[in-house]
Amino acid sequence: MRAAPRARHRLSELGLPDEVAGALEARFEELEEKTGWSYWYHLSVSDGVKIGGYPTWTQEPDWPACPACSVRMEHLLTISSSEFDGESWRTWLPIEDTPATGTIWDLPYEQRTKIQSPPGLMLGDMGGIYLFECVSCPDRPFAYRSDCS
Repeated sequence: MRAAPRARHRLSELGLPDEVAGALEARFEELEEKTGWSYWYHLSVSDGVKIGGYPTWTQEPDWPACPACSVRMEHLLTISSSEFDGESWRTWLPIEDTPATGTIWDLPYEQRTKIQSPPGLMLGDMGGIYLFECVSCPDRPFAYRSDCS
């Protein structure tokens, strides 16, 4: 099963020069063709509730700018409806939650839901809330964004 390109916009968001972004994109496509592993779904950004790292945007990225200095704010916290999705479970499902046989999707719905959404949250339609802070300003202003599928 080939994963959909969930977040290919991230290369330009990182501010990479076009030639670097182009070279990386070609490598990611080659990796997926050879191994079946999508950089975006399986290897880049972990899903779920987390501190730090990068948001796992469900919709297009919406990084807030600091109201005081206009710098893009840093991701601080993600609160998500689920710990993994239809593809990311292959790399982000904890070993202790991995079924002895089959896949997570072979488990009964109730059992899988306890693993996929342990806190029982439903934010929008399987969405998330992202908290950001400005690390440049001494008073550390914050902002949040939310999205859903």
